[in-house]
Amino acid sequence: MSAGSHQGAGYLTLALQDVCMDYGELHVLEGVTACFEPLRAHVVMGPSGAGKTTLLRLLAGLERPEAGEVLRGSDVRLGMTFQEDRLCENLTATANIRLPRPRLSGEALERFLACEREAMAACDLPVDARPVRELSGGQRRRVAILRCVLAEANTLLFDEPLKGMDEKTVEAVMAFVAPLVAERTVLWTTHDERDLRFFENPVLWRVEGGRLSVC
Repeated sequence: MSAGSHQGAGYLTLALQDVCMDYGELHVLEGVTACFEPLRAHVVMGPSGAGKTTLLRLLAGLERPEAGEVLRGSDVRLGMTFQEDRLCENLTATANIRLPRPRLSGEALERFLACEREAMAACDLPVDARPVRELSGGQRRRVAILRCVLAEANTLLFDEPLKGMDEKTVEAVMAFVAPLVAERTVLWTTHDERDLRFFENPVLWRVEGGRLSVC
């Protein structure tokens, strides 16, 4: 059976079954089986190159495993923040944040725009006509995070989203973001155990040596 959306999977299923993933001679994941409880935060730690990014890309359907199966329920709607910001350089911050919601109109659009303005103010982002290519690296990172959390998604994948931010900015961003992700399935990769404080009763995973296990 091919990897990807699985019509027979249960409510918000996100799981790996005997998954192997190699890059040439590098064995990143070896026979990994894991099920990620829905509507809960999962924090994934491990050394650089151990497979944290690969894990998220497999779950998002951006990579296909060498063997095994990725199970993703047909009701899963994904949002993702990559290590690279992946913004549309010529668009403004507000236009980038709205990209996942292109069909909004009328009152729904007005409500979203109000929410967007609140989000940008909370994260100290400018609302102006500058394209994002003129923003600082930290500002661009915050735009990418808000684009993800304001998307109409029930499952959010974050690949080291706070990397490079100073502590004051991290606290401001997460004060706004944490309540928005509290009732969604979250997979959050990080090198910093302090990120656990942003989630209520998160599941802590570790990926290393080709294995993925609950700590």
